[in-house]
Amino acid sequence: MASVISPPLTFSKQQCYMTCPSTAITPRSDPQLSISGFDFHQVLGAGGFGKVVLASVRGRNTYKAIKIIIKGDNAEDLQRERRILLAARDCPFLCHLYGALQSQGHAYFIMEYLSGGSLKALIEKNTLSTKIVRFYTAELICGIQFLHGHGIAHRDIKPANIMLGTDGHIRIIDLGLAQDGLTASSKIYGRAGTYRYMAPEVHLGKSYTVAVDWWSLGIVVSKMSSGRFPFYSGRQRKKVYESITTEQPTFPPWLHVNLKDLIKELLQKDPEQRLGVSGNIRDHPFFETICWEELEMRSAEPPFRPLHHDLKRSHLEWSENEPAVHPVSDFSFLSPSWTQ
Repeated sequence: MASVISPPLTFSKQQCYMTCPSTAITPRSDPQLSISGFDFHQVLGAGGFGKVVLASVRGRNTYKAIKIIIKGDNAEDLQRERRILLAARDCPFLCHLYGALQSQGHAYFIMEYLSGGSLKALIEKNTLSTKIVRFYTAELICGIQFLHGHGIAHRDIKPANIMLGTDGHIRIIDLGLAQDGLTASSKIYGRAGTYRYMAPEVHLGKSYTVAVDWWSLGIVVSKMSSGRFPFYSGRQRKKVYESITTEQPTFPPWLHVNLKDLIKELLQKDPEQRLGVSGNIRDHPFFETICWEELEMRSAEPPFRPLHHDLKRSHLEWSENEPAVHPVSDFSFLSPSWTQ
């Protein structure tokens, strides 16, 4: 991993993108609420990191998503994710953190609950129009540029990590693999991400930069617009590797010409020539109808508003509430606005 380097990323005036108004989270301890004060209802997702569950504070009808991670000896990783989540609070296209708690064996990130479902689920059930693809891609660009502008590479951009709020806007989630403290010239080391969305330089075991997020965005846009991967999509990992590292992307013939060009530019093998790193992605003809200022202020009307997902509200037992024996320093806190 790249070490933390200062100063932070600098950009020219043309590249100085959104810094949304801060809804500042002031870390503070709150001895009146521990993880035992929550009711757990259902598992929303699970993976190598742990699980995400739907929860509510007893006596209140306010739902939160709580990411539960086994602490082990990964204090440094937890502190990094906490730092990045605190930075993300200033961007409306990133999932917001309301607090972090810990018990004897677990860390708990209290996040906003996005009830519109994931982009992955939406793609699997629907064919998305060019208008919807354009809107979601533009919002994703705002979120990615915010991260890069704050020296953060996400490293796992994929449809499952993009959620919809009931207002129809997107949020990028799961910053557990993100790397912070980067400058424009920083190199990152180590494979990270989801295999089919990883850039060629990651597959090849080379050092890489924030350009990997723009490659992953290209794969996401291809999935949104055609329902397909632009490279080999079978089960043989070796063929996936060979396709991503040596072949050119393929597209269905009916794909919009500007959309096809956007994906091609994002999927440049050379990261220095990749759109997002080279050139201003907002000037691409595909976004001709996008008013970026309106979009950044979230005053642009989403193409549709998803329905609320049915909540099972089946109570889950979570027995470990003992105080942390070896607490992660500066970890436990709640935002004054966490109940919103």
